[in-house]
Amino acid sequence: MRIKYFTLVGLTLLLIMGLMFQAEAASDQRKGSASAEELLIPVGARATALGGANIATVTGTDAIYWNPAGLGNTDKAAEVMFSQMQYIADIGISYAALGVKTGIGTFGFSFKSLNFGDIIETTEASPEGTGATFSPTFFTLGATYARDLTDNISAGVNIKMIHEKILSTTANSVAFDLGVQYRTSAGILLGVTMKNFGPGLQYDGQNLEKLVNIPGTEPQAPARRLQIPAQKSELPSLFEIGLAYELNATDDFRTTVVGNFRNQNFGNDELMAGLEVAFQEIFFVRGSYSHGLNAQDDELGGKSYIWGPAFGFGINYPIARNFTLGIDYAYRTAEYFDANNIFCLTIGF
Repeated sequence: MRIKYFTLVGLTLLLIMGLMFQAEAASDQRKGSASAEELLIPVGARATALGGANIATVTGTDAIYWNPAGLGNTDKAAEVMFSQMQYIADIGISYAALGVKTGIGTFGFSFKSLNFGDIIETTEASPEGTGATFSPTFFTLGATYARDLTDNISAGVNIKMIHEKILSTTANSVAFDLGVQYRTSAGILLGVTMKNFGPGLQYDGQNLEKLVNIPGTEPQAPARRLQIPAQKSELPSLFEIGLAYELNATDDFRTTVVGNFRNQNFGNDELMAGLEVAFQEIFFVRGSYSHGLNAQDDELGGKSYIWGPAFGFGINYPIARNFTLGIDYAYRTAEYFDANNIFCLTIGF
């Protein structure tokens, strides 16, 4: 009883802290000015098909990104997940995650990378291109720990190392995610997360150096190599609270309704709602809709919030007693860009 009491107090404090941090950070003038925007790109087909509205119900390795508290809510001793997404502007998103349950909790590890393809190198002297190409290197490494605090309450923390490299210029940082899930006997579930809190990014490297003739020196004096200092930019932190309701209509069918409110310090707040129908916990159909709050059109009438409906389906087949294979697909619509296609493979032991 004491553990449950302190957990509820901690959950309340997490809600208050999240609202305080985000209320202080958010403003219309700051929209679109965050760094490490790759932290906001979703992974996994199951949660993406639900619009990310399932932070109260997400479990297993899928939860590492969405709500680390759900990592331990699985009956598998270990789970491996691989996800591939075709993102906007032909950017490829690869993701891999591993979760292992132990006697002291569940540990998880994740890796997320972006593939930009070859980009033509341009300079001030060659604005049409130098003839060379380059490809930026963006990846995130994560370590997660989650455990059940009581029969109804789970908590988790995720630590991420962020690395970005463009030519010879790099930036590194660390971010933290915190999450809680609360399950009631009435079939109502609550999820709360605070994500991407860290010190921000600042680029450094040879590409910021420039040859400059110092004013006031002799004309024949050699040029000096000076470095242009890069400005440090903040991470796109999030605060989310989600609700879900599970209804077992028959022994074979389960219907779950999910909803989520997301507050961003550098973007529009969002409301997401989704529905999942499961047949014998083997076949799944999912759908969702995302809506940007206070999303105003730009001066040319273009939409500032580009996401909308998402759909998906999946299968989670028990091949053997302690071996399951899951294959999931999601389709997420986007204004002005081709839709995102996400494929996901999950193996449970």
